[in-house]
Amino acid sequence: MKKYWKTILISLIIVTTIGSYYIQQTMAKNVSFKIETTNGDKGEIDNLIIHASYQSVDIYRSLDISKDGSTNQSESFIRELKERYYPVMFQKYIQEHRKFMRGKEANPGQYFEDEDRLIYTTFSNKEGQGGPFTLQIDILDKKINESSSFKINMPDQVRYDWINEIDVYVVNGKIKILATSYLNNVEELHLYTVDEYKKELEQDSIIAKIESDGVNLANIDIFNDYEKIQNEDYFLYMVEKYKYIEDDEREIISSQMYLYNNRNNEVKEWTIPAELKPYRKLMILQGTDIFIPVRSANGLVLNRYNIEKKQWEEPINFKYASIANNKEKPSLQITDGKLYLLDRVSDGHLFLIGDLRTGESLYEGKIIIENKDKLDTDYSLFIEQIDNNIH
Repeated sequence: MKKYWKTILISLIIVTTIGSYYIQQTMAKNVSFKIETTNGDKGEIDNLIIHASYQSVDIYRSLDISKDGSTNQSESFIRELKERYYPVMFQKYIQEHRKFMRGKEANPGQYFEDEDRLIYTTFSNKEGQGGPFTLQIDILDKKINESSSFKINMPDQVRYDWINEIDVYVVNGKIKILATSYLNNVEELHLYTVDEYKKELEQDSIIAKIESDGVNLANIDIFNDYEKIQNEDYFLYMVEKYKYIEDDEREIISSQMYLYNNRNNEVKEWTIPAELKPYRKLMILQGTDIFIPVRSANGLVLNRYNIEKKQWEEPINFKYASIANNKEKPSLQITDGKLYLLDRVSDGHLFLIGDLRTGESLYEGKIIIENKDKLDTDYSLFIEQIDNNIH
């Protein structure tokens, strides 16, 4: 018996894991939502899919919610082990450029796209943590559907535990890759510049660096949209040191924000007004605007700073009946001049689409759980990504 105890233990763990999964899966199949329109143009949600995450005490599931209802993103334990969930943008790439997309990660921060090309960048480290890295760049010419690639061996001193890519910016033959690197307790924010024509690393700029110690923790936060493939002229980031006090509350030791201009390679400090500092983690950079959402007693106030004008614009107010002392943060996305907002209200979650140019509310509805009698009514719902080009 002793001879087989490890095998028995592993088998029990596997059976328990799969059993727990299917119990949760059965419960998750009962998680169903619908959108009820209350005001505005229903056409705004005709081709819209909300990729959302649902969380309660017993269940965490990823859902796709549309005007037709909701569906679970995964169906079986084995399928989840074998397959990855691809956002709609990558499903489109796979359909149109299957050969090019083979083996590539579904991380928007590793891609650049314009009318002519799709570019993929990836750092690899075959020797494990602390070993040298190789940067590979794959370029697809979409007009003739042909691809090319090249590799760059990073300098020997570039030895990190891992490198996490955040954004790719391409202009005039220069490929700029924004990435965070980690080694022991040190985090660095790099901008790698690659000459596309010479196929070589032109520059490795460390634009921020911070170190944690035994008492004080540190991190670098980037406020560009992780979930989109974009070519922003600016990067907004914050370097912060803190320590935990009672009830996991943070005490900020130092905090400073910076704007990096991709067009002229300049870094400048950016100061946020004192009254908005408590909401700094909610900041979103979109184009030449920095948005800071603040929930009010009557809805949401969207504060806006224009980088080019170097000034704060008039705040935009979206009015709705919010819940007092609501601990669930509003979930939002800003895309193509529109605000997509999900916020908890008394009988579900408000879903609002607003025009950022006029401040007008284009659509208002409620995302309501359909079978709340069978499920935990104390749940949270968050936007992971909005797709509005589904046909």
